[in-house]
Amino acid sequence: MTIGFDAKRAFHNYSGLGNHSRLLIHSLSNLYKENQYFLYTPKYKPHPLHNFADNNNCTIVTPKEISSLLPSSFWRSFFMANDINAQNIDIFHGLSGELPISTLKMPKVVTIHDVIFMRYPEYYATFDRKMYENKFKHACKIADKIITVSKQTAEDCIHFLNADARKIEVGYQSCDPIFWMTQQKNNISKLYNLPEKFILNIGTMEARKNLLNLVKALKFIDDEVSLVAIGGRTPYTLQVEAYIKENNLAHRVKLMHNMPFRDFPAIYAAASAFVYPSVFEGFGIPVLEALAVGTPVATSNISSMPEVSGDAALYFNPYNIEDIADKIKLILHDRVIVAELNKNRIKQLDKFAIQNIARRVNDIYRSI
Repeated sequence: MTIGFDAKRAFHNYSGLGNHSRLLIHSLSNLYKENQYFLYTPKYKPHPLHNFADNNNCTIVTPKEISSLLPSSFWRSFFMANDINAQNIDIFHGLSGELPISTLKMPKVVTIHDVIFMRYPEYYATFDRKMYENKFKHACKIADKIITVSKQTAEDCIHFLNADARKIEVGYQSCDPIFWMTQQKNNISKLYNLPEKFILNIGTMEARKNLLNLVKALKFIDDEVSLVAIGGRTPYTLQVEAYIKENNLAHRVKLMHNMPFRDFPAIYAAASAFVYPSVFEGFGIPVLEALAVGTPVATSNISSMPEVSGDAALYFNPYNIEDIADKIKLILHDRVIVAELNKNRIKQLDKFAIQNIARRVNDIYRSI
């Protein structure tokens, strides 16, 4: 097969969607060497993370001649289709909820990670929300197959995007291979001056991620336990910082931003527990990353978190601060429970092994 990808995020996004795109393309090109892969991107500049495209069966395609002068979004929506049609692609895959507006002659696949912009419109600017809605609805309408990263996202696509349920295939995502390797946690603790005993939270510091309730739960947890939270700042971060100051918790809470991705696995490993109180996720990749490293997990009992964690995590009501604290204390003090979670973790992680993810996607390609 010859497969084309909308690879913009693979080349230009160095976090969530970009990580998923790079990992999937790299895995497919390694496992299914007989295929040819064309990676379409409006611009290309060498970067250390671009080695996912180094295999001989991968070809990077950028705008040619006059098309290179167009805005990247305009090229992707209208002119990229001309290049795709000209190269005899068997299947085209939009990896991040989009497909070109111009007509593609071959079967089309689109991956939808979440539609949070419709479930929680108050978190998005009106223009951005409408733009995403139009792009996602268009992609679901013209796609031959819709891959959703969880059953939760599949349900949301049907409810919010009016997607045809017969087109939808659930195909989980994996996490970067660095999370599956043994970590040197002592070195990382010294490098970042991490507390001796701490619970960890990773994710953009926005209201939906519910960091404030996790900070509030500290008052029910032993004083020697600290919280380390890593993520990008938003206006919501100011609320969290104000609460920390008003309640004299600065000595127990360490907020960190702009951390190198390569250091995340070791930070997970250094933590006594990973706690993820998000009120909604399309998937919840930090939960999977913590499980892969082997850090005990406590997370919300709603949305996609139980789907990702299975029997390998403890669950709490993210709106109930005392419940959050109770589950954290169980992980910190009950060795029997932690041992049971770890036993279940091995089985749960098999669902997200990258070779299984790639095989699932390749099977979907073959089915159309």
